[in-house]
Amino acid sequence: MAPQSDADSAQGNNGVQDIVVTAQRIGESLQKVPIAVTALTADAISDRGITGSSALEAVVPNLSMSRIGGVNQPFLRGVGSDGAGGFDEKSVATYVDGFYIAAPSSTQLSFNNIQRLEVLKGPQGTLFGRNATGGVIQVVTKDPTQDPHAEFDVGYGNYSTVDANAYVTGGIAQGLAADLAVQYHNQDDGFGTNLITGRDVNKDRTISLRSKWVYTGDTTKITLFGSYDKGRSCGFCLQFQPGSAFVTGAGPLGRYDVRMTKEPYFRTKNIFAGLRIEQELGFATFVSSTLYGDNDLEYYSDIATQSPPYVSVLGVVTHEKAKEYAQEFQLLGESGPLKWQVGTYLFRYDYNIFQPFDGAAFSPVPGPFITQSDGRKDSVSVYGQGTYALTDELKFTAGIRYTYDKVETDNSKIDFQNTGIVNFADRKITSKKPTWRLALDYQVTPEILTYVSYNRGIKTGGLSVNDFTSSGYAPEQLDAYEVGLKANLFDRAVRFNAAGFYYDYKNLQVSIASSSAAIILNAATARVYGLDVDLEVRPVKNFSVSVGLGLLDSKYKKFVGAPSVALDGTPSVVDVSGNRSINAPKISGSVTATYEIPTSVGDFKVSGTVTHKGKAFPTPDNLNPYPEYTLVNALIGWTSSDGNLGVELWGRNLTDRTYYAIRVPIAGFGQTQVASPPRTYGVRLKAKF
Repeated sequence: MAPQSDADSAQGNNGVQDIVVTAQRIGESLQKVPIAVTALTADAISDRGITGSSALEAVVPNLSMSRIGGVNQPFLRGVGSDGAGGFDEKSVATYVDGFYIAAPSSTQLSFNNIQRLEVLKGPQGTLFGRNATGGVIQVVTKDPTQDPHAEFDVGYGNYSTVDANAYVTGGIAQGLAADLAVQYHNQDDGFGTNLITGRDVNKDRTISLRSKWVYTGDTTKITLFGSYDKGRSCGFCLQFQPGSAFVTGAGPLGRYDVRMTKEPYFRTKNIFAGLRIEQELGFATFVSSTLYGDNDLEYYSDIATQSPPYVSVLGVVTHEKAKEYAQEFQLLGESGPLKWQVGTYLFRYDYNIFQPFDGAAFSPVPGPFITQSDGRKDSVSVYGQGTYALTDELKFTAGIRYTYDKVETDNSKIDFQNTGIVNFADRKITSKKPTWRLALDYQVTPEILTYVSYNRGIKTGGLSVNDFTSSGYAPEQLDAYEVGLKANLFDRAVRFNAAGFYYDYKNLQVSIASSSAAIILNAATARVYGLDVDLEVRPVKNFSVSVGLGLLDSKYKKFVGAPSVALDGTPSVVDVSGNRSINAPKISGSVTATYEIPTSVGDFKVSGTVTHKGKAFPTPDNLNPYPEYTLVNALIGWTSSDGNLGVELWGRNLTDRTYYAIRVPIAGFGQTQVASPPRTYGVRLKAKF
């Protein structure tokens, strides 16, 4: 039974590519897995102009990816979490090489050593565990090879953007290979201007180092990896929307302009180290996976008066530090018609946030104050899943996980102009919940699979840091029913995968922003239903078309006490029962066409992607929607006949469409927004040795 690290992919004879995925923690063909999965190879990622995890929504049906302050907020089939704090875990879990990444600021991923991306839809808590209620985004990187190999590329784009990547791999000793991946990005000119200081905003710089060492013996495989990421971006470059009372009398703003008395920034530093040991025991494979993560984050945000004289009304520097530890033990085996796996998972997350506020906006508190919060999460779970072949064509899968979670916070607020500590709160909350999976799949023909499944997903309850009043929020629960079809047709010239689903959602967790904190509370109930379609057509060897379509209807069945913020910043409490849930467009889709032209002087490639996203809402009150939009990306490339040299011309958002990364209401101030990138383009030179 191949463990998850052994998966790869193979090319059919002029047909669609057969991708091996690890959706069930073992290597299996995408077309044999009874789960809705969108899988992308490294070539597909490049052809579609995907530069990081935040761009995945352009090509994955029913995936929405808002972003605030350098933190991704993924929503799959309308299920997600809009909290941006370092103590707020997501409902869509992020995994890198089988390791869960908890800190939100660490899930903004960009790789140059990628093997494939997998997006698993629907609750995946039985095997993946913690907070995979909406699904899983899984990044799988290349394993190093014994044969020496090197890849380099350098590029330049508008806004004075420089990108450089290097990947080197080779053998160190018999059975031992290593690699090193280096990635550098610097956008020196901003998309907009801070109209108070005159300086550029909306620019970024990142550097990443990753290395993997793999020892392969007769019955043992040991993988050691480490990564270092450091970045700086604009972060919370929030722009007040026209019509907000807070900007009355102010002049117009450009799409990316802001008015802040100081320059906003968002700095991150993430370090991860992991060790995986895979040992064949004869009757089963034993796998031990150990992870350590260290996350350091600092950002500054400011709300200033929008007309002269410019004064900072609310300024805050936030320092966040987090450490995560995880240990998993697995046994994977096969006994006749039964494939099985059992395991246990231990997780700890330590978190600290320190925020000095300018308190002028917080009447009756008249002066500066500081909030200080510490948090800790501990989780222990045990799980098992088995797939039994009832016949050669019919298989039944059953799995269960039982999880114990404990969350603790220690919050304090210090007012330096009054009496010292003005508020103090120590709190603890625990939960014990099972999750499960039941599935039946039938192999109609060797090329057609049908399946039905029922999954229970749980996202742990918890506490909001910097919240001094609430008693915490309960676990959210999702019951998911799905029916699917996976088919290779016409001698594998066509791959057609589709899944219909219905979700019953209870205790939905919703993040509500105020001027001093983002508080998570429970909505009552919601229901979701929809359809996913992935279609790939390769009528001839050198031409392919990929289509993704998502249809979604997601509404709150009952949500009576929902906070709402008007355009002028006036807060209220409203009944949003029957409203559409957040970040759930009714339609999303993409079409990618790629044409390869072999010639005597090398191979040429032309690829274009058109993406459409329907109207969606950032808040439960359904005010201030995200407008629908359509984007166009394109790539033209040449590769030498030996495959060692290449050049690419690329463009993204070629029609310069205005669309938004985030829209955030702030009680007492009004509606704010951050626009997504404008038209960008550039050239990239590539070399292999």
